[in-house]
Amino acid sequence: MNFKHSLGLVLALVFFGISTQSQAQTGKANQPFAWKVTTDKWFMSPTYAFKYMPTDFTAKGGQGVVSNKAAAGHGPVGSNDCSQSTAPSACTESLIKERFKDIELPGVRFPSGYSGVEYVTFEVQTNGKVNTYQVVKQAVVCPPCVQQAVNLVASIDQWHPAIQDGVVVKSEVVVPVYFKK
Repeated sequence: MNFKHSLGLVLALVFFGISTQSQAQTGKANQPFAWKVTTDKWFMSPTYAFKYMPTDFTAKGGQGVVSNKAAAGHGPVGSNDCSQSTAPSACTESLIKERFKDIELPGVRFPSGYSGVEYVTFEVQTNGKVNTYQVVKQAVVCPPCVQQAVNLVASIDQWHPAIQDGVVVKSEVVVPVYFKK
């Protein structure tokens, strides 16, 4: 066996080991995502943020109206417990603060100048389904951090749609994920 062949084999095994370790940390396969290139500061919120995106379907047809008028409006809700809460948006914000701060990535060296936070954004449809995850592209990128942030946010798989004026609407969400440096 020549040196180049051996080196290629070793590099392939190292890459496979890193990939397997990354997936083992999350317990799931890596979630797909796209980059979001923007200068809009709203997408770099220091806390969970959302905004309503009313649709023609719910506004014109009157469909998607919520029967419980006590819940006249709130953002998308990230768990069944929070959907039963008297303050669903505050409950979801608290849940996100607990789950996505001081995330440790053993063995990862952060690039010089890395901010230590990734901003994952997505839309919650009127049926609670999540559209493609996007990550706000920053000046200094930490690839394992980006993928781990997306995987963590995707682990909340039970979203309930936002309600605006008693009507179920689409919403856009930003979840910051903070890494312990």
